[in-house]
Amino acid sequence: MDEINGDFPQTDVALIIGANDVTNPAAAPTPPAHFGMPILDVDKARTVMVIKRGMSPGFAGIDNPLYYDDKTLMLFGDAKAFVNNIVRELSGGGH
Repeated sequence: MDEINGDFPQTDVALIIGANDVTNPAAAPTPPAHFGMPILDVDKARTVMVIKRGMSPGFAGIDNPLYYDDKTLMLFGDAKAFVNNIVRELSGGGH
């Protein structure tokens, strides 16, 4: 975590698949809301894309403010289908 977290402020897009608790910026302050859980600082990226099936909280049961941030795009549905579509678009094989 220490190695990757320093990269997020220079990251254009952080693509999150599922991960509720380990991306929750509310868990970062001391003491952490998710006691002992390492947190990815994805909220520091310029844009955050989150693929989930719904807005339910993770295992810890704590709402994630990242999902309400203006720079966060919430994509609801099947992660495999979304990732396949994203790869196809980025490779020029879109519509």
